[in-house]
Amino acid sequence: MTAGANHRIDRSMTITHETSEAAEITIDRGKGFRAGIADYVTTLKLFSRNIRLYLIGSFLMGINFQVFQLLLNLYLKELGFPESEIGLVGSARAVGMTTIAIPAAILLSRIRLKPILIVSITLFAILSVGVVTSDMLELIIGFAILSGMAFSFYRVAGGPFFMRNSGKKERTHVFSFSFGVMILAGMVGSLGAGNLAAFLGEQSGDILLGYRYTLYSGILISLLALVPFMLIKSAKPSPEERSLSLSREQFKLRGGFYFKIGFVNFLVGMGAGLVIPFLNLYFQDRFNQPANSIGMFYFLVQCAMLVGSLSGPILARRFGLVRTIVITQLASIPFLLILSYTYVLPLAVSAFVIRGGLMNLGGPIVVNLGMELSDKKEQGLVNALIMVAWTSSWMVSSAVGGTLIEQYGYTFTMNITIILYVVSSLIFYLFFRDVEIRSSTKQWTIHRSSA
Repeated sequence: MTAGANHRIDRSMTITHETSEAAEITIDRGKGFRAGIADYVTTLKLFSRNIRLYLIGSFLMGINFQVFQLLLNLYLKELGFPESEIGLVGSARAVGMTTIAIPAAILLSRIRLKPILIVSITLFAILSVGVVTSDMLELIIGFAILSGMAFSFYRVAGGPFFMRNSGKKERTHVFSFSFGVMILAGMVGSLGAGNLAAFLGEQSGDILLGYRYTLYSGILISLLALVPFMLIKSAKPSPEERSLSLSREQFKLRGGFYFKIGFVNFLVGMGAGLVIPFLNLYFQDRFNQPANSIGMFYFLVQCAMLVGSLSGPILARRFGLVRTIVITQLASIPFLLILSYTYVLPLAVSAFVIRGGLMNLGGPIVVNLGMELSDKKEQGLVNALIMVAWTSSWMVSSAVGGTLIEQYGYTFTMNITIILYVVSSLIFYLFFRDVEIRSSTKQWTIHRSSA
């Protein structure tokens, strides 16, 4: 599942940079929901042209991402691959993303982002064609690894790009809105891909061709993202960004924080990778649902995720960043339990939708917290570390998850995910509860020196 974050600053939030080791962010609970809506309307007008172009490109990339998330497993299953081998393909893309993420972060801290975006998206499209066209497992895995490496540059570039092209007032909303745009793209991709695959399958008399041509359509849509990205006027990295160095002194000074932010994301990714890549197969295997119905289920969960992502800043205003993350992750657990045990389709779909909205609400807030607790020169590195922690654990668990589901079924595997989610939430709270304090004026203050 896995994806934005930001410097959260608006008319009810201020940031004070004191030293490279300490800074604080004050978050006023304000007037609650109405104040949050008013902030969105006001700050959306502040988005720069570069930000708007990037969001358009992200929307197109997001459609392709969701097409592959929905259909690739079904396509491979139709080709005759078992769940264990399908899990290896999902793991392969994560291998590529994990391998290149840290070098990508270092490179992106030294050069303009625009050329990297254009090259990475072009290569990603070409290599994705290889994934869909090949019918040998070894070739599919090889193309998946390389496509993951290309996609990693696009993913790592997002955080630094937003930091370079946004001001203090709108920065939080840029990140949250970016996440919302990706979810909106997922809604379009889910609904369109399921119906298009079913239509093409009926017309050709072969659902396998329906899956394949729909996957090709997703790749073509991702290539359209080149148009807005080419129109971006990218700025050079600041001298402070170019000063990033992975030295022993850097890790001695900041290694504890790097471990904390990475470890909690590793645990969540480990749990997610066991089951999330296989939920489309879950609805097919347990409830015998066709691709267009599964696409509708994913459309509904994307709707819930959109509401959740836009609610994140409002909840964080009231409860703080750390507590919002913990509360929403723990609140998703009962619904994962329902998914695990139910054989009633409406109940399963309802739990799927609500769980997705709750669990993904905290995603951009986690990255936001990581950015706020980082020096400017290390923000790209921390963004990459969060991604590496997630994708490396996903890399392992998606491969293991396919085997576990094949041998023991969905209930057993989902229960392991539940345990990992609970442990991750508790550890996250223990690690970061002291970085955020609420004052007598009901403001949340984040102290980087406490990380």
